[in-house]
Amino acid sequence: MIYSKILSLSLFWLFIAPALPAQFVSNPLSRADTVSVEPEPEDEHNTTFSLIAEREIFEPGETVWLGARFEMRPDWHIYWEHPGDSGMPTSFRWETPDGVEIGEIEWPAPVQFVEGDFIVSFGYKDEVILLIPVRTPSNLRTGETLTISATADWLECKDICLPGSGEASITLTAGEPGERDPRFEAVRRDLPRAFEGWEATYSVSGREVALKVTHPAGVELPPGDLSFFPLDEMTWVLLDGFRVEVSGDGVMIHGTLQGDSVPERLRGVLVHDEGFGDDIDGRAFKVDARAESGRGASGIVSGGEPEARGLVGALAGAFVAGIMLNLLPCIFPVLGLKISGFVEQAQGDSKSVKIHALVFAGGILVSLWILGAIVGALGAAWGAQFQDPRVVIALLLVLTLFTMNLFGVFEMGSSLTTVGGDLTQKKGYAGSFFQGVLLTVIATPCTGPFMAAMIGWMLTQTVFVGFLAFTAMGIGIASPYVLLAFSPKLIEKLPPPGMWMVTFKQGSAFLMVLFLWVMLYVLNSLVPGAVMVRVIGAMMMIAFAAWVLGTWGATHRRQGVQKIAKGMTVLLLILSGWIAFGYHAPASELSDSLRARIEAGEPVRWMDVTPELAEELLAEGVPLHYQPFTPERLEQLLAENQRVFIDFTAEWCTICKINKFTTLHRDDVMQAFQDHGVVTLRADWTARDDVIGDFLARYGRRGVPVYLLYASGGDTKILPEQLSPGIIFEALDTL
Repeated sequence: MIYSKILSLSLFWLFIAPALPAQFVSNPLSRADTVSVEPEPEDEHNTTFSLIAEREIFEPGETVWLGARFEMRPDWHIYWEHPGDSGMPTSFRWETPDGVEIGEIEWPAPVQFVEGDFIVSFGYKDEVILLIPVRTPSNLRTGETLTISATADWLECKDICLPGSGEASITLTAGEPGERDPRFEAVRRDLPRAFEGWEATYSVSGREVALKVTHPAGVELPPGDLSFFPLDEMTWVLLDGFRVEVSGDGVMIHGTLQGDSVPERLRGVLVHDEGFGDDIDGRAFKVDARAESGRGASGIVSGGEPEARGLVGALAGAFVAGIMLNLLPCIFPVLGLKISGFVEQAQGDSKSVKIHALVFAGGILVSLWILGAIVGALGAAWGAQFQDPRVVIALLLVLTLFTMNLFGVFEMGSSLTTVGGDLTQKKGYAGSFFQGVLLTVIATPCTGPFMAAMIGWMLTQTVFVGFLAFTAMGIGIASPYVLLAFSPKLIEKLPPPGMWMVTFKQGSAFLMVLFLWVMLYVLNSLVPGAVMVRVIGAMMMIAFAAWVLGTWGATHRRQGVQKIAKGMTVLLLILSGWIAFGYHAPASELSDSLRARIEAGEPVRWMDVTPELAEELLAEGVPLHYQPFTPERLEQLLAENQRVFIDFTAEWCTICKINKFTTLHRDDVMQAFQDHGVVTLRADWTARDDVIGDFLARYGRRGVPVYLLYASGGDTKILPEQLSPGIIFEALDTL
């Protein structure tokens, strides 16, 4: 019995306890604590977000201008309202008092970025302020305040692109308006606007567009650089750029269309780096051009059967793009495995090799159709599924198991026997289909910029045309493998099977480890650090499950041992999924369910809610368990004749973890504290803290755990290091 307990506790500590942050687990009997995640210093972010106001004192009923200020580290940038070939515009979610109305974002003129030598995008670097009009209520009295909060979501890019998010708030006061922030006037010079008397038209010849901006007579443009930034997505070939020339009565802008159709209006922003002159306060003209009468009017560009020719060309482009995707480094592990699989299969039936190739192609096509349907239905960007942490977590878990197979820890599908079926073929066909799916999924993170224009075009077409385009791209991806399988001469030139295949397979595993590291880097920007601990713990458990399957589930073991190993493997995989996906973010607002819990007197912990909401609940007299300990907080509670329990703990303390799991974080124990009027505090000694160290020294202790229970009169009882619910209940009954 003692050995089973030791084994259970060892497995708990190795795989479960580190991955069970208490605020993310709903079952009170299986909760473990976690260190509070403090905000990172600003200099550790690539982009920081804040709110500023043109006037912090406003006259009720007037429109106040807020500025969403973004500061970027060197070489990082975020995106304009039209990001170009790739990217995502910044968006906001607002929390405002009643009667406050938020207007549309005013976007300053952008700058251009060329990424990877062939992706053109538009955005901002260093610093930018986006202007937002805010209509204030007219019934406010002097001195009353408005607090406006915003959550901003953006995409920040350098050598890689990462989704970013930030929160900010600002408080405005009703009264006599004061001085304006001069930064707002500087931003307004960069806001695109229509100039009085200026007009814009365009004409089309083939795919070439001549866009003419005409200004009133007598206007002379000062010397300086002119740039054009289009607002019509998927219309222009951005890599070709725009040629901007000053003519006698205006400016000529020359560009190339992507397709054969032309919008009724061509919109964009014409920017003069020095400004358009002293009489015009601004350096960005908002272009809204209509076709010149009789010269390539809107619709389909002339030239004979353009729609059919354009569709055929687009499908051919999708096919070629699919072929080119095979050259990307993130696809190489699956590509190499497929080719080495052909080497092994080539020693048998050539018909089987062909079927494997077709099944592999089917896996690519099916997964592309599913991805295309999801992207089209949700209106998401290609690769945007990796903005959802659940997708990234699922991929990490699946690829961890796949990587263990590459290392040879276990053989995937070695027991897929069926009545009358051939073992090797059954395993191979399933594996080929899975490899096709895997290739498609892992390709999307690094194909976003490469495929941006093609995917964008697909999503602007009808469902049928989009289906054809995704199919053409899938056929392009699979075509090299199918060609190899159906060419006996090429098959004969492949080297014979040997140890090189094992070495190659294991080498590919290290590439998958690199890909897992990249996915962990992505996940780190999507979830709190405590969730990362859960996911890494789940990945370790999957590695352990793979070892159990490979060691005890091998075919040379007795059938009984194999069954036990496979059953344990399934349980470990299920448990790893529960650990990774058992993520519940702390409540940020007093929801109906949380209010019902409080009204019913159910225990609520400090880590179940955000620090801001926790402070609000404490102000309302709601008891929260395991509030952060400070000597000042303890003195205040004792001065109020309160009973207090302090949990001195640390993340590296094994006994502390077990005590939380078995006792302290149980609902009945917390309810007992609550019923006896005991305020619970948590003193975290994970990092060196001299205040906590000195406090422990008063009681002759130099380590954790330490549990102190203060009675109403200030009498102190030190509880044992190994706790149980009975010990807690007995101590409370003596108060």
